[in-house]
Amino acid sequence: MPLRARVIVLGIVVAAIAITLFVLRPRYGVRVAFDAEFHTRPDGYKALCRHYGFEFPQEPRQMDIGLMYKVLADGAVDVIDAYATDGRIEAYDLVILDDDLKFFPAYDAAPLVRRSTLERHPELRRVLGMLAGRIDDERMRRLNYEVDEHGKRASQVAREFLVAEGLLEPGAAPSRGDAGSITVGGKPFTEQEILGEIMAALIESKTELAVVRKLNLGGTMICFQALRAGDLDLYAEYTGTGLVNILDREVIADPQQSFRAVREAFDERFDLVWLAPFGFNNTYALTMRRKHAAQLGIETISDLARHLSAPR
Repeated sequence: MPLRARVIVLGIVVAAIAITLFVLRPRYGVRVAFDAEFHTRPDGYKALCRHYGFEFPQEPRQMDIGLMYKVLADGAVDVIDAYATDGRIEAYDLVILDDDLKFFPAYDAAPLVRRSTLERHPELRRVLGMLAGRIDDERMRRLNYEVDEHGKRASQVAREFLVAEGLLEPGAAPSRGDAGSITVGGKPFTEQEILGEIMAALIESKTELAVVRKLNLGGTMICFQALRAGDLDLYAEYTGTGLVNILDREVIADPQQSFRAVREAFDERFDLVWLAPFGFNNTYALTMRRKHAAQLGIETISDLARHLSAPR
């Protein structure tokens, strides 16, 4: 579908959602939408409410992550879950509520690789290590923004990043794959696609491996199980997701302790290896329109909890 047609269809969908949510506006004027995974994660919606001691006046609507930011910006909902490195937060003048009671764990992104793949291709450890600490929160937000708002392809943004970092020559072609091939996977959102393309392009340029891309494959457990089964060789995972969602452990606030915990447990239980993190923390967050949050005096999640529990 041409870009213009996609934009028109998205506008129609957002308008329809806005009308529906306005009609269904709850008593306290706080309309909430979360993506499907946040509804069910151990560190998601229900655990967040227990931690902060509040409830929303209506069950949050389930919505595609690609729509939520636009629907929030247009005023059709008032609170969404968001990724801290999403470029649309600044683009739409949204604000992240401070997690003042420290509910969300660190979500440091890093390559997660099958040990058997590293044993067959030890050069991957060195090559992927070139990305360690290269991408901070602001840089990841800019990369996401280039795709989500400027309409660039994730592969283009990935190559531009690698060239800017001096890790890839502008005209570099992928290897012929004389050493075989590996498969890089990813979850179905922009950041994962960019990270997958960054890793794939770097591997293709620095090794003799060909790379099969299975990006936008599915959610956390789909990618994780595909990795364990050998359908993937690596994908980018987040320490908080590994700790809470996969290992079913309690939150560890300290990022370094969290990384050590997942690295040791995944090695022992799954024969999977966490390589050095990319450098950014894409933690979950609750997000509101900046002006609306200011009008209500809400800066933190505790402020939101007090607003919801205040007598009307």
